[in-house]
Amino acid sequence: MADLSTYGDVVGLFYGLIQDSATSQRLATTDQVGIWANSAMSEMAENAEYVDYVVEPTDIPDITGIETLTITHEGDLMGLWRVEIEDEYIDPTTTGELYGSSRTWQAQTGYPRWYYLDSLRAGDGMTVGLWPKPASDYDLRLIFTVSGDVLDYATPDERVMLPLWATPGLLWGILYRFYDSESRMQNTKAAQFYKMMYDDMLVRLRARSYARINRFKAYGSARGRKTSGDLRQLLPADGFPYP
Repeated sequence: MADLSTYGDVVGLFYGLIQDSATSQRLATTDQVGIWANSAMSEMAENAEYVDYVVEPTDIPDITGIETLTITHEGDLMGLWRVEIEDEYIDPTTTGELYGSSRTWQAQTGYPRWYYLDSLRAGDGMTVGLWPKPASDYDLRLIFTVSGDVLDYATPDERVMLPLWATPGLLWGILYRFYDSESRMQNTKAAQFYKMMYDDMLVRLRARSYARINRFKAYGSARGRKTSGDLRQLLPADGFPYP
């Protein structure tokens, strides 16, 4: 049974399925595989929102009188899905709604009841606005959706930031992009097959993420231009470590 707990495991199985190796790299370089892998990871993170980045009150300086603050992260900030003031959830709004309610909304201070994001971006970070402006240094907690760690074959023992049951989805995403690329190995039927497998895993990952099940940071054969009628040959013969 194949073990896909690390990026090196995924890359090794990928090369095995296309009858190549990380040593010869005749059909795909490890750099190109890395581009496909990180593209798949970003797409899964953006659509399934399964990796959270929590900014705790202890990580945020005094917010008294602060209208906006910018948060950065080593990965891509995909979105902000929860904001808390004094451990209490506050609702999202927009600058358009605030302007519609009062022309002087930016001057108002008090206990923040709303947050907004629109039209506020700063480089690679995300700028969050609070309204009314905090009249005191309240405890503020921000929970973002982020992409996983960047995958690099220079560190093959790095754990893939996916639940173990979902790591085959990364392999499907790489294989789909490989067979869909403009190369001598382009294979429409194989690309469609792996895209179907990849999309299925993405749907299940999204369903579990939105149901708040297993939403966590996991730290922790045929290669030619044609495929036969039996698409099972495109799968690893030993199967996968599904729970």
